[in-house]
Amino acid sequence: MKYLLSTILLFSTALLTFSVASHATPTPTPTPEEIVKLADESRYPSGQFSFSVRVTDNDDGEGKKETLYQVHTKNSNQSLVETKSPERLRGRKLLMKKQELWMYLPTLKKPTRVGFEQRLTGEVSNGDLARTNFADDYKPRFLADDIINQKPCYKLLLTATNKDVAYRKVVYWVEKKSFFPIQVNFYAISGKLLKTGKYSKIKLVLDKKRVTQLIIQDALQGKKQSRLNYFNFVKTSYDDSFFSKESLSD
Repeated sequence: MKYLLSTILLFSTALLTFSVASHATPTPTPTPEEIVKLADESRYPSGQFSFSVRVTDNDDGEGKKETLYQVHTKNSNQSLVETKSPERLRGRKLLMKKQELWMYLPTLKKPTRVGFEQRLTGEVSNGDLARTNFADDYKPRFLADDIINQKPCYKLLLTATNKDVAYRKVVYWVEKKSFFPIQVNFYAISGKLLKTGKYSKIKLVLDKKRVTQLIIQDALQGKKQSRLNYFNFVKTSYDDSFFSKESLSD
């Protein structure tokens, strides 16, 4: 009798466990748009902030060179990139307002309209610094599940939603567990692979862990690369007049 009661109790427990498990709500897979937005937040905070970027260019045959930039951003549609060093480039500025990008050189005294795709330094385009997210400029869709560096990832295709961007197409790998970006391929309008990028160095930035380094390599000449290190993030507040062509000479 005791054995029979134990058997019934075990059976009832197993049945209850199975019933609960079968009715548990599975965790929904995030949409491609949600993945890209979360990956953006794993690179930069939202809102208004400033940060520094040290770019180290390594061009085979020409050696290494460093450039230091200060970037000011307001709600992803306005930014100002100031060149701080080397001294010969100090005072150069890039102003981004929505889909317009302007370059200011102290020697010319008048800003000139430039393209997001134009090279700023090494393998870095103007758009790589002036625009800080993908969610606003690209329509994403799933390509496949993938594994990069032993990490399960979402592999996404990002297609530009307007012509005023640095790249017409981007293939993007985002880690499933953390939503950190892992790897990226940048393509021209012709479909040609231009550059590849790898994200690394996760650090605590404004109360959230974020990637703080991006290494961009030329797709054909792998020894040509630029290493971007992001630091000194500060939350701040800007008046819209700060992002005006008239203020560039200040």
